[in-house]
Amino acid sequence: MNAVKKNQITFKIALLSISLLLTTSGSIASAVTKMQETFSNHSATAVEALVTASNITVMIFVLLSAFLVRVLGTKKTVLLGILLAGIGGVVPFFSDNYTLVYASRLVLGAGLGMFNSLAVSLINEFYSGDTRNKMLGYQAAVQSLGQTLTTFVAGILVNYNWHYAFAIYFLAAVSFVLFLVYVPDVKPEEEQSASEEKVSTKQSVNSFVILQTLVLMLSFVLLMAVSLKASALVQEHNMANPGFLGTALSVQTLVSFLASFFYGNIVKYTKQFTLAICYIVLGVGHIMLSFATNMAMLTVVLAVAGAGSAMFLPYSFGIIMERAPKNSANLAVSISMVGTNLGCVLSPYILAFIGSTFNNTSASFSLLACGFIFVLLAVVYLFLSKSLKNDSKDLESMVEMEEAME
Repeated sequence: MNAVKKNQITFKIALLSISLLLTTSGSIASAVTKMQETFSNHSATAVEALVTASNITVMIFVLLSAFLVRVLGTKKTVLLGILLAGIGGVVPFFSDNYTLVYASRLVLGAGLGMFNSLAVSLINEFYSGDTRNKMLGYQAAVQSLGQTLTTFVAGILVNYNWHYAFAIYFLAAVSFVLFLVYVPDVKPEEEQSASEEKVSTKQSVNSFVILQTLVLMLSFVLLMAVSLKASALVQEHNMANPGFLGTALSVQTLVSFLASFFYGNIVKYTKQFTLAICYIVLGVGHIMLSFATNMAMLTVVLAVAGAGSAMFLPYSFGIIMERAPKNSANLAVSISMVGTNLGCVLSPYILAFIGSTFNNTSASFSLLACGFIFVLLAVVYLFLSKSLKNDSKDLESMVEMEEAME
């Protein structure tokens, strides 16, 4: 694709729009307690699993996406994925059958998995240098925007009926139309030239990709605690105006959106300390959240946590793509996304295990434990900052050479 096309605002919007639904599995968190009333013959963990069930098939179809792209082409793969996500997402709007709702969440995940890694890897194919960093930030911002919007709307609708919360997945129609109209069914020139080289080069992963994927998996185990336990926390502390929870959660994602939007600029200053800063903010945020006693405090602390969660993912993807073996960026992103989704799937079970181990299954304790683990991760990355700094210098030199050649 020529430079004019990839720099057009309509193309950028269409490319980024496919990220609107990628992180919306937790947007129905405010409906968990009401769903537990409907599915009273199922355990609380089983109902919480409805929130994360989609991540099971996301993992599978993230790995299958490369095959689907070869068979269907990039555009058809993305469009089919959006269609399945939309259909699977809205089924619970019409049903209160646990099995059917669970199955629909699996379909939702299958659809999202088809284009999950493409949402990031296509940016890596089209753009480089500072432009790529900005687009990665915008991509994360669009995810946060979609999550903010869907969480806010679901939080309002759930006050009438928990089924209505699933109306948020009609948003898939927006992404479908934008991508259909503005993204041509052709490969970018960069992808075409790269594909010729990849024919004889087998993609692989190295130890850095594996280790960073494991950290991402653990991170998402901890991050999902807010979605899974926020509603229970409100009940535990008998907070006034519990219906405001959806708005509080949307404030968190709004802050994430703002921080992600300026990611490309912020990371120039935080540099190799980005992950350590993100994790310490998340740690402090979760610890404070466990002690929240009213909705105002809950909202403020969620906003703090939102700032921390906004930047660690694009930064992690960025260093994973840079440190992945040559011509293996797509595979590295796919593997890391499997890690993030596996973390989401395992989260309710690991949180339940932590609670049973310490004989404390309260939402407050779960959030407190997550906070301390985040702090430990911050310390680890603080010690690793020197390594990240050296790597950052090498990458900056490479980017400068690329830009000079252009």
